[in-house]
Amino acid sequence: MLKRPARLQVDPETITDDDKPPQTGTVFNIWYLKWSGGDNTRNLIKLKFRVNIKNDTGYTKAGTNSPICLFFARGCCYQGRKCNYAHRIPTDLDYYPPTQDCFGRDKTADYKDDMTGVGSFNKINRTLYVAGIHTTKNVELVLTRHFEEFGAIEKINVLHGKACAFITYKLESAAQFAKEAMLNQSLDHEEILDVSNDS
Repeated sequence: MLKRPARLQVDPETITDDDKPPQTGTVFNIWYLKWSGGDNTRNLIKLKFRVNIKNDTGYTKAGTNSPICLFFARGCCYQGRKCNYAHRIPTDLDYYPPTQDCFGRDKTADYKDDMTGVGSFNKINRTLYVAGIHTTKNVELVLTRHFEEFGAIEKINVLHGKACAFITYKLESAAQFAKEAMLNQSLDHEEILDVSNDS
């Protein structure tokens, strides 16, 4: 049970249109943080916000089986304790329907071609593909430090010389959370991570 109220991660007055990716389509979907109705170019722009699990976790108006707040995972929920979604990382005690991710978004029958999106309800996927890594020393330790706060990691496989890695979590929901929390973030340098499902 969470003992303190969730804090505001950002002041709603400070959120501007500059926090959206550049327009590549006709409609901006705040839920998926992307444009639709145009080309499928993936724009990697470092986000201004990042979740701090230790400081940001707290109770909200969410019920016992409520999904996790997607904006909490991205570090930009402006509702705090008034949010209708949970402000915490997923645990092994949580139940999420097989057709939804931990954020309550509906999965699809097949993965998207670029492996972005919510994922498939036909396969449990606990592994993330992380590209854009600039670190060359102690890569496994750096990845562990940045990704382990979202859940227990089973293994990390770094492809040295290719600037990418595969991170496998014990829980599928932890992988889902980490994907949203670390997409367009940095490790210890100014790189911008591209995080997607691996299947």
